[in-house]
Amino acid sequence: MKDNIFRNFFDHTIEGILIIEDGFILNLNKAMLEILKYDSKEELIGNLATGILIPNIQQKLLEYNNTIFEEISLLTKEGKIIPAVIKIKDFKEDNKNYKVVFIHNLSDLKEKESLLIEQSRMAAMGEMISMIAHQWKQPLSSIGTAISNLKLRINMKRYEENIFEKKLDDIERYLKYMSTTIDDFRNFFKKDREKELSNIYYIVDIALEMFEEVFERHGISIINKDTKKLENVFLYKNELLQVIINILNNSKDAFLEKEVTPLNKITLEYKELKKVQKIIISDNAGGIKKEILDKIFDPYFSTKNKQNGTGLGLYMSKTIIEKHFDGKIKVSNKKDGACFEITISK
Repeated sequence: MKDNIFRNFFDHTIEGILIIEDGFILNLNKAMLEILKYDSKEELIGNLATGILIPNIQQKLLEYNNTIFEEISLLTKEGKIIPAVIKIKDFKEDNKNYKVVFIHNLSDLKEKESLLIEQSRMAAMGEMISMIAHQWKQPLSSIGTAISNLKLRINMKRYEENIFEKKLDDIERYLKYMSTTIDDFRNFFKKDREKELSNIYYIVDIALEMFEEVFERHGISIINKDTKKLENVFLYKNELLQVIINILNNSKDAFLEKEVTPLNKITLEYKELKKVQKIIISDNAGGIKKEILDKIFDPYFSTKNKQNGTGLGLYMSKTIIEKHFDGKIKVSNKKDGACFEITISK
């Protein structure tokens, strides 16, 4: 009777369970079969557990309800690799040592996380389009003025070659600027397929170019303290760019809400350490209220109205840095403003 109760419990848990002896699979439950897409236990019993459990190159730990789980990958019968977390318990029976491995499939969670990142990116699109419109406004106006001037000279039969060349050079320069601008924004919305060797300075510069006209319009100056020479590292360029844009956008909104004048400034600092690189972004927009300081990375938490904020920007920034860069992001109030410190593993 007790054996039947145990078998029923063993085969009807939500999580997958493996029982391992000396590295070989001794038994497994139905949930484990479903996760791995096998038809019967006999296909796996007697095989090495390392044939289906693939540890990550760097050990990743996840804490939930005061219990520590380790992130790994699972290899299914179809050869598909899926993300999971495991918890291992040792036990002894009849003087034999066994390991019980409890496994949670993270596929659905990872998919939802990916969708949230995409939702956050799309939420930023409105802001990006507004920036493009503002950055194009002046060159379009200048192109229109140059064309009108040339038409007037043609009508007046005034064909000064040097003036025509200068006006055409100006138009070419404006069009080149507009082309570069749209390429920067278009690249931002491309999904990162793999890490690329790049430099944090380069990515921050792209973000600053995107904000150049907006910052100038609102009297926000940039203090770039690039005293340290940073090494090139492999990273997801667009994801890091998304994080930088989120933080710069938050600072910009803080200035607009609090109407801080006339010396609005954002300061950028960089640090090169043995295993990590750091970007420190601070402003003098008055800081973040103490009662919400520990909530700003929570999902859907926003101090902005519904029209201007989704509450996903900083949450997804934290997710991206922690999950995709093995790093950390933290915020604090310093002097007369907020300070974001991003740490990226090399």
